[in-house]
Amino acid sequence: MKKMPMLFVFPGLERNAADYLNAWRTEASNRNVMVFVFEFPTETYSTAQYIEGGMFQGNTLLDRSEWTFSLIESVFDTVRKDTGSSRTKYDMWGHSAGAQFVHRYVTFMPDTRVDRAVSANAGWYTLPDVDVAYPYGLKNTDVATSSQVASLLARKLIVHLGTADTDRNGLNTSTGAEAQGANRYQRGKYYFSEVKRISAKGGYSLNWDKYEVTGVAHEYAKMAAAGAKILY
Repeated sequence: MKKMPMLFVFPGLERNAADYLNAWRTEASNRNVMVFVFEFPTETYSTAQYIEGGMFQGNTLLDRSEWTFSLIESVFDTVRKDTGSSRTKYDMWGHSAGAQFVHRYVTFMPDTRVDRAVSANAGWYTLPDVDVAYPYGLKNTDVATSSQVASLLARKLIVHLGTADTDRNGLNTSTGAEAQGANRYQRGKYYFSEVKRISAKGGYSLNWDKYEVTGVAHEYAKMAAAGAKILY
């Protein structure tokens, strides 16, 4: 247990942590990985507090200590203490709403100990674009400089997409989201293509990857199985 990799999992909008734990149970056992699923119960955390990390209250950017994102590092410390783990970093995997949490966590929490992060089938994205206003870009946030973008693109973020995730049910249909594509699959491809464009334009090193799972729709268990192969 001391040397086992540690994976933090973030479920979709239903916050059905037990279902996600079951989806990962066999993979965790077969690959000798410790898996911990975050719930963020709906009675305590609104949709925005979950998928956007609780960064804003209205139009006011809150202090980082008040962000939902800020809970993750302390959980890592607690897990390390309780398990006697010698791991100095953790991995992240999120699906749907959880994928939104994960890619924004990597975007807005630059000093964390996350190693590899997988954002699977997110509904819409915050682009690493300093000219686009939040929540669709970095403008009006505290990570809106070129050096911060360079640091972000050097981290290990994996955009994970099911090629059949084309149903528009439950999608954000705002102008900003629709500009990213008509469905989750298209929006994920757009996100990654924009990241490559921004990287090339700024001369930044890009350490991100994109993986597609053929024929899989908005199905967290199948995406989890595919994600386990990527990570472990």
